Amino acid sequence: MIKVIFFTDIAKLSSALTYFPLESFAGKKVPVKLHMGEKKNPYFVKPELVKDVIVELKKAQADPFLFDTTVAYHGSRHTKTEYQNLAKLHGFTMKNVGCDVIIDDTGVPTMVKGRTYEVADHLKQSTHIFALSHVKGHIQSGMGGAIKNFGMGGVTKETKIKIHDSSYPVYQKDTCIYCGVCAEICPFHAIKVNEEVWEYNEQKCFGCGACVDSCPSNALTFQDADLQFLLACSAKACVQEKTVLYLNELKRIAKGCDCDPNAGPIICPDIGYLLSDDPVAIDKASLDLINEIKENVFLTVNKVNPLKQIKYGEEIGLGSSSYELIKL
Repeated sequence: MIKVIFFTDIAKLSSALTYFPLESFAGKKVPVKLHMGEKKNPYFVKPELVKDVIVELKKAQADPFLFDTTVAYHGSRHTKTEYQNLAKLHGFTMKNVGCDVIIDDTGVPTMVKGRTYEVADHLKQSTHIFALSHVKGHIQSGMGGAIKNFGMGGVTKETKIKIHDSSYPVYQKDTCIYCGVCAEICPFHAIKVNEEVWEYNEQKCFGCGACVDSCPSNALTFQDADLQFLLACSAKACVQEKTVLYLNELKRIAKGCDCDPNAGPIICPDIGYLLSDDPVAIDKASLDLINEIKENVFLTVNKVNPLKQIKYGEEIGLGSSSYELIKL
């Protein structure tokens, strides 16, 4: 059974790490994969927590550095220079966290389930990785955790664009019964149905798949596959055959992602931290703990079922949804 360690006091991080072979990180250059936030977003992982992680890695004789990739949309993280500047603005400096920050915008093609994902150079080159993920809601995948951290954050912007484009809906007119369910369920109001007219605005669509999942006549399919399936495959491309430890922070759990300047409101009280060596198990445990307090809150507020990425992750061999929760 996969171990997932739960604790509410970050001072117990050191004890939690004893459940895993941290000694294998000794002498390794270790990317600490995290999202350092978008400008004006208040919820991202804070430098104080990151410093605690770096201290533990250095105690294990590892050589850590903070790591992320540039994003496809134009903003404060679109280029390496822009992201480096934002990282400093948010307090991710050598002085504050005790290590360097490296941003990638190129990658190495890696095949998973017949599809190619460009895994960021430094992830591809690493044998050991530490993942630090802030668990929160997401408008396209319902929830963002460890799987999302790598599935979208561990690849090049070209792959990010390809993942999004591949999950847009394809309409089959002959099958449509014009019931309007897809229009009602769409979180982005990208679909309109009037009598026997089906209208779709691709500019508004985010490829979340809610319309495809809800269509009672199977008139909608994906360009290629469900976004959350592609995220799971992309995450596997990043971490397969590597030693990875995953730390999920279940605090400041907002409706939206850390890349959204308007990610609020907070939709669940603070819970604590989870540590595991399995990305599927830790995301399932995160979702279970949140659902215990706010049942189906991500599905309710974002209209997208986050359990899909966990199911797909298990199906493709990324990890296991069965776990033993150990409370410290």
